[in-house]
Amino acid sequence: MTTREMEKNQLVKIIQLIDNEKEIIKIQQEKSIDSLQDQLKEVAEKKINTGSEESFYESVVEYQQHEQDLLLRYQTAEAQKKRLKTLSVMEKSPYFARIDFKEGIEPEETLYLGIASLRNKNEDTLVIDWRAPIANLYYDGTLGPTFYSTDTDHFEVDLLLKRQFKIQDGEMISMVDTAENINDDFLLEILDEASSGQMKNIVSTIQQAQNEIIRDTTNKVLLIEGIAGSGKTSALLQRIAFLMYRNRKWLEDDHILLFSPNHLFSDYISQVLPSLGESEVPTRTFKDFLHHLLPKYEIISEEEEESHFLSGKDNQVEKLLNSLQLVRRIDAYIENITAVGPLFRDLKIKGELYISRKQIRQWYNDTNPNLPLYQRSQLLQTKLLKKIGGLERDELRKPWVKEETEDRIQELFENDPHQEYTEENERRLRKKIRMQIVRRKFRSMTNGVKNFQFINNPKQYLHFLQQVPTSILNKFNLSEAEWSNHLNELKQQFRQRQLSQEDGILFYLLSKSLFPMDVEQKARFIFIDEMQDFPPSQVALLRELYPKAGISLCGDLNQKVFGNETIVDSLDYLFPDESLARYQLTTSYRSTKEITDFANQFLTQEDQVKTTARNGKIPTLIQAATTQTMVEELLSHTMTTHQNHPHWRIAIIGKTVEECENLYAHFDEKTQHKIQLITSEDDFMKRNIMIIPAYLAKGLEFDSVFAWNIGDNFVNHQDQLILYTIATRAMHELTILTPVTKSPLFSLTDPATYQITQSK
Repeated sequence: MTTREMEKNQLVKIIQLIDNEKEIIKIQQEKSIDSLQDQLKEVAEKKINTGSEESFYESVVEYQQHEQDLLLRYQTAEAQKKRLKTLSVMEKSPYFARIDFKEGIEPEETLYLGIASLRNKNEDTLVIDWRAPIANLYYDGTLGPTFYSTDTDHFEVDLLLKRQFKIQDGEMISMVDTAENINDDFLLEILDEASSGQMKNIVSTIQQAQNEIIRDTTNKVLLIEGIAGSGKTSALLQRIAFLMYRNRKWLEDDHILLFSPNHLFSDYISQVLPSLGESEVPTRTFKDFLHHLLPKYEIISEEEEESHFLSGKDNQVEKLLNSLQLVRRIDAYIENITAVGPLFRDLKIKGELYISRKQIRQWYNDTNPNLPLYQRSQLLQTKLLKKIGGLERDELRKPWVKEETEDRIQELFENDPHQEYTEENERRLRKKIRMQIVRRKFRSMTNGVKNFQFINNPKQYLHFLQQVPTSILNKFNLSEAEWSNHLNELKQQFRQRQLSQEDGILFYLLSKSLFPMDVEQKARFIFIDEMQDFPPSQVALLRELYPKAGISLCGDLNQKVFGNETIVDSLDYLFPDESLARYQLTTSYRSTKEITDFANQFLTQEDQVKTTARNGKIPTLIQAATTQTMVEELLSHTMTTHQNHPHWRIAIIGKTVEECENLYAHFDEKTQHKIQLITSEDDFMKRNIMIIPAYLAKGLEFDSVFAWNIGDNFVNHQDQLILYTIATRAMHELTILTPVTKSPLFSLTDPATYQITQSK
């Protein structure tokens, strides 16, 4: 029997094991459901025995035991559901690699690597989870003497075999032995596959540089800098899966915060963790996260995301608010106002003053001056709630309360003829109704005090911004008139219960220093993708909320990561006492060599991208005399590509939303039905052919890309980066459509890196 035949037989046996385990779990689920329904019925019928003190406590303990049993069964059911999901994924591809090794005088062992572990009926491990420490022999080990480590031990072994498999739908497509972590030919075969609407997991193709990132447990802060297609996002997601596995005894899904640049990208990466048998970790945009912290405000974002991408220019006010300049001033500002206290509000009901802000300030001054401001505010809150209690007692004696109480009592007995009428019952009802009437009157004031609304934090924030010195404004090239204009706009926003994202961060940080603010989610690990779009103030907020959380950030080297005031420039302030590791991924695995060679010409020499040896078609440039001809050429080539490769995803990428909309309007109704127009981050990729603007295509990849209308609208350095972004979305084919007067940026390119086709 050949080696290949032996491996095919082994694959059949393991798939049978998976099927058997699935059947066992399904039988257990049926039994669990029947048992659960019986217990639910039993609990519903269970009554607390109040006959005696002893029987009361016995019945309470019995009832609590039933609740615990139910909770345990629910947890077991959830675990069963999760395992079934994992087995369903494994059934199609149970493993992707095999290692043979020998430790000392122990017999030789064989293990297969998959997305989860699998044991036979004797509890022998046949497939190990790729995240297990011993699996590192495959990713980092070389044939011969090597080692692997756990948290507590170090094991010397002799690695005898590393074998890679490509298995699809339960069928072995290919296998290869290698001394490396992944054979080049095997890697290229996988990279040649068609893309899909969701990013795939990469456990079978993890490279050594990515593996180092994924398994780093030494450093609390990771900075992953990588060029387009280098696998940085994949490595970030695999790191989440690794940490979920490594810390599975205590790490819950909601202990993880994953930020993505927009909802379109969130949908694109949403299936990576489920494809590994893990729970999906919901991704958030920072805007959504901030709205959760400030639910009473609408978080507004300027409709300038596209224009920022196109121009590369920054709004100077936003740039100041996004920096750490004002974040650093908050502590000093709070220290300066602690002696006198924050700005207070009068406590009124329907315009009637009950407690003046002057009185509130006096009570604040009576609190312990050695305490921080937010604790003094908490003591003041307790004092105010007691004062409201006194106001309620005073109100109880007022004639209007007595009159309304009598009306309510009369109404109660009229509407409920079965109401027992005794003097004692009437007295009890009268007391209860009087208190309800008074508390209803003071309810808004009580709730306001509980929420610290006696502090005028919008006005306090405006006061904080008014103290910004001219030297800081000058540093950001802002005049006092421009700053004053922003403050006036901010006042208007507060009236409308709105806040920009930039102001919202500082407003929350300041408010948190004025009074205690609780955060529901207890994040233990934070992951940020596209860090070049994540300004320092946002990270500062996350560090304030979750000071002990580990944090991993990744971004694109060619999108101004090094040049601008970004996280990279603020590491010393943001992480002064944290162990930090910086990783650079400079090899692109997305595009063919021909596409990468073409795209590289729009970068500076030091930013040049290394590429895999995967070859393909040279990029094509189609020149057309008129817009209509260019549209016809686009449609002709797009539909031909679709017919030749029906499973490919094809993107027509325009520079702006407006260009994309104008192009779509040129199509007839039948064509529009075949092609999806995406102009918002809230859209989902539903069709295999789509039109999308460049700023929304960031981070995504497509089998074939048609770059639309690359003419005299691409002229400057920022346009070079945009053209680079468009070109590097393509995995296999790149076609560029230009008017006769093509972009002057083509003067930067070697004519040998593309072929020109004149339109018919």
